[in-house]
Amino acid sequence: MPVVFNVAEGAGIPLEQLLHRRTIHLQAGDERISDMSGDTISIRIEWPGYPSFTKQIASKDWRKKRSPNTREMLAFKVAGAVHAFFKKHANTPCDPPNSRWRIGPNGIRIEHLVLVSLHRVSQGSWQPKLCLIRNDTLQ
Repeated sequence: MPVVFNVAEGAGIPLEQLLHRRTIHLQAGDERISDMSGDTISIRIEWPGYPSFTKQIASKDWRKKRSPNTREMLAFKVAGAVHAFFKKHANTPCDPPNSRWRIGPNGIRIEHLVLVSLHRVSQGSWQPKLCLIRNDTLQ
């Protein structure tokens, strides 16, 4: 079952807000997500025109005691993984057939994306569902 990131206004929360540690109106933000086994999970990003990207994140909250992440903390960590993907490939050429999906200054940027949900694709591997909220930079 996917982990959803809904706000009062609808599905998804802007990645830019998450990177600034803001989760205004995130529903069930304090809920612990216990559906993740192990101490770490892999966040897998499959973006058209770019190589697969994987980043390990902690599946537990280690601040006080070892317990599952809250929905809010998980959202922060997933946003960080997406940001790492964007930083790594900011200057990577996009395959021409997928040029409308290019990332970087002349393409899709973090501020154009919303984190909608997180889906388990295999044991310990999860993939975020992102939504493009602005497409005026796409050609």
